[in-house]
Amino acid sequence: MSTKTPSELEADETAQKRAQAEQFAFDVNAPGMVEVTESHENPADHQYTVS
Repeated sequence: MSTKTPSELEADETAQKRAQAEQFAFDVNAPGMVEVTESHENPADHQYTVS
């Protein structure tokens, strides 16, 4: 359980703006394998599989 206050959990303004501007899609391919696609003009160039 987190013991941080709500103000400590808030991201800085730059991080908040970036999170709002950059959109991602997530697909679970298998347990522990997630495909992340960034919202771009050509999404295939910005697709990553992470574990």
